[in-house]
Amino acid sequence: MAEEPAAERPVVRASDADREAVVTRLQTAVGEGRLDLDEFTQRVDAAYAAMTTAELEGLLADLPGPASAVPAVGEIVGERTTGSIASVFGDIKLAPVVGVPQRASTVFGDVRIDLRGLRTAEDVLELQLGTVFGDVDVIVSEGVAAEIEGWTVFGDRKTQLAPVPRLAGTPRVVVRGWTVFGDLKLRSLAPGESPSRWRAVMDRLAARREPPLPPAPSIGALLPVPALEPGAELPMPLRPRRRRAPPSTR
Repeated sequence: MAEEPAAERPVVRASDADREAVVTRLQTAVGEGRLDLDEFTQRVDAAYAAMTTAELEGLLADLPGPASAVPAVGEIVGERTTGSIASVFGDIKLAPVVGVPQRASTVFGDVRIDLRGLRTAEDVLELQLGTVFGDVDVIVSEGVAAEIEGWTVFGDRKTQLAPVPRLAGTPRVVVRGWTVFGDLKLRSLAPGESPSRWRAVMDRLAARREPPLPPAPSIGALLPVPALEPGAELPMPLRPRRRRAPPSTR
C-alpha cells in the first residue's frame, strides 16, 4: 500500500512580532559567543527582510533553545503588543510619558530612553536594551533608584546618579543591556536639563556668567557742578586753553 505524501506545511507570512522574537534570540546568541559580529549582523538583516515564518526559523536552526522562537500556526500569543522596538542604521530616542517599550535594539545606531517624564504605577521597571556600533543611554530623574546590568564588547559601562535621597513613590529602574563597540550608560538629570552633554555644558556656562557691568558715566558727569543761586545763568562749558608757542630767539 503506497504511503500518502506528507502534508506540506502552510506558508505563513511573518509578523513584526515574529521578527522581533528572532532578533531577541540572536542577541542572546551573540552574547553567549555562539555567533560572531558578522554572523549576527547578517542574520539580523535577514530577519527584518524575512517574509515567512519558515525563513525566520532557518535563522535559528543551528542555535540551542526552544524549538522555534516563532509562534506556531494558530497559537495564541496574547492580546498585548510585544513592547519592543528595533532599528537598523538608525537611532532610537524616546521620552515616554505613559508606557515604555520593554525591549529596544539597534544596529549602527544609539538607544536613548529618557524616563524623567514617565508616569507609571509599577514598582519595578525593567528594560532590555542593546546595540551594535552604538551607545545605550538611559536617563532617570534625580532621586530615582536605578541599576544597570549587562556587558559590553569594546565599550564601557558607566553609572552617573546624583547622590540625593530617593523620591517617594518612584519605581526602581533595572536596565539589562549589552553593547558591541559602544558604551552602556545610566545617568540622572534634573528636570529640564538637556540630555545632550554639549547643551548641558553650554547651559552651565551661561548660568555662571557674571551680570553685565553698569554703563560708564560720561565725562560731563565727572566734572564738578558749582552751586548756583536761583535765577543765575549757567556757566559756559570749560574749554581747554591753547598753549602759546615760546617766542623765537632768532
